[in-house]
Amino acid sequence: MVTSAPTDALEGLIDALADVARRHRNLTLRVYRESGLPAAQVTVLAVAARLGESRMSDLAEELLVDPSVISRHVSQLEQSGNVERRPDPADGRATLIRLTQRGEETLAEVRRLRRRHLQEALAGWDEDEVADLNATLGTVSRFLDAAQEVGR
Repeated sequence: MVTSAPTDALEGLIDALADVARRHRNLTLRVYRESGLPAAQVTVLAVAARLGESRMSDLAEELLVDPSVISRHVSQLEQSGNVERRPDPADGRATLIRLTQRGEETLAEVRRLRRRHLQEALAGWDEDEVADLNATLGTVSRFLDAAQEVGR
């Protein structure tokens, strides 16, 4: 195991990660514009889909934002028919949020747009190369998560 990488290699990695993050953000914003939904609403939809029916406080915690922020986005998503709320039977003060059929369809369309853009970007890649990149990025994510846990 390498205990310390050369500084220039680490600086290169920092720059490369920042560049990938910036390019991903630009791609994501383009997809959101095409979908017609604000980026924040799509993010809330995606997290709500991943968590399943959950409290707004769970969504806020997952997205690292104040619950009032989630409340505004959920209100807009509810008005557009993408989510629905109901009282939490375990705690009458809390509200549970879940995607509606329309919300699932909206999220599926966003994912279709994202997939199309990535397919265009990786047009010259074969399936094994995409799988290798996926594995490498997963490894990087796990190391970054582990480093964050150590810092807590």
